[in-house]
Amino acid sequence: MPGHDIIVIGASSGGVEVLTSLVSRLPETLPAAIFVVLHVRPDVPSLLPAILNRVGALPAAHAVDGEPIRSGRIYVAPPGKQIYLHKRRVGVELGPRENMHRPAIDPLFRTAAHHHGSRVIGVIASGALDDGTAGLQAVKGAGGIAVVQDPADAVCASMPAHAMARVAVDHCVKAVDLPALLVHLVGVPAPEPSARMQAPLEKYEEAASTLERAVIGPPPIGVESGLTCPECSGILREVREGDVLQFRCRVGHSYSSETMLEAQGEAVEKTLWTAVRSLEERSILIDKLAENARAHGHDGIAAVFDDRSMAFSHDVQMLRALIGRGRALEPVGHDGS
Repeated sequence: MPGHDIIVIGASSGGVEVLTSLVSRLPETLPAAIFVVLHVRPDVPSLLPAILNRVGALPAAHAVDGEPIRSGRIYVAPPGKQIYLHKRRVGVELGPRENMHRPAIDPLFRTAAHHHGSRVIGVIASGALDDGTAGLQAVKGAGGIAVVQDPADAVCASMPAHAMARVAVDHCVKAVDLPALLVHLVGVPAPEPSARMQAPLEKYEEAASTLERAVIGPPPIGVESGLTCPECSGILREVREGDVLQFRCRVGHSYSSETMLEAQGEAVEKTLWTAVRSLEERSILIDKLAENARAHGHDGIAAVFDDRSMAFSHDVQMLRALIGRGRALEPVGHDGS
C-alpha cells in the first residue's frame, strides 16, 4: 500500500521560520512531494524557494502550471497565483481569490484531498485569520491526516487555533517536532481511498483537472446565503463541511465566516469613503452654482444653494465621524472564536 506521499502545508505570518526549520531537517530521500502556500504580496518577488534551497536537501522551486508531480521535491505557490493539484500534475493559475488571498491555502488542500484522498498530509502552521481551516477539513474528510502547529508555539496562533477548533486534527506539535513527525507519517501506509469521501470541487476546478473548458451552469455546491460577494457582488452560497462554514460565489471567490466579516468591513469602509467623496463633490458644485447666481444678481437663489451646501458639509462631517469611530469597521477577534 502507498504511504502518505502528498504533503500540503499552509502558513502566513511567522511561517517562514517554521518552513526553514522543517526543510532543514528533512532527508533528501523523502518519498513524498511537498506543496507550500505562504501568504505573500502579489507584487513582490518571493524568495522562499531560494531560502529553502539554502537550508535543506530537497530541491525547492515555484510551481509551474502543468508540471508533473514528483517525489522528493518542494513546490511553492508563486505570488499572485493559485496552486491546484490534479492526479499527476500541478495547476498554477490566476484563479479567484479565496479568503482574500492569492495564493490561498484552501484551494491547494481541497484539490489535493479530492485527487489524492487518504494519501494526503495537511499541515497548518503559523498565520493570521483562518485560511486553511476548510482545506484541512477537506483533507480530514477524505481520509488524510490533519496536522497543526501548536498555537502556543506559533508566532501567530490564529490559523492553527481556528483549525483545531473546527477540525478533528490528528497531531498538534511544535515546529521543532514537525520534521520527525512528517518523516514518520510518510512511511505509514495510507488507507484504501473511498469515493464517498472524495472532497467536492467547483465546476471550474473539475474542468481544469480534465483539461476541458468549464461548463457554465448552476453552481453545484451549497445553498444561497442571502449575502453578496464583496469582490464581485455575485450571490454567495453557504457551504458547510462539518463545523466549517464557507461562503462561495459562482466565479470561485471564497470566504470563511471570519474572513467574510473582514471583507465586509473593507467593503463598508470603501462605500463610506465613496459617499464622503460624492457629498464633497456635490457641495463643491453647489458652491459654484451659488457663486454663479450671485454674479447674476440672484441672491435669493444663491442663499438656497448656500443652505444646501452647508447641509452637505454637515453630512460629510457626520460620515467622517462615523468612519473615525469605526463602529461598523471594528476588526474581528483573532482568538480562534
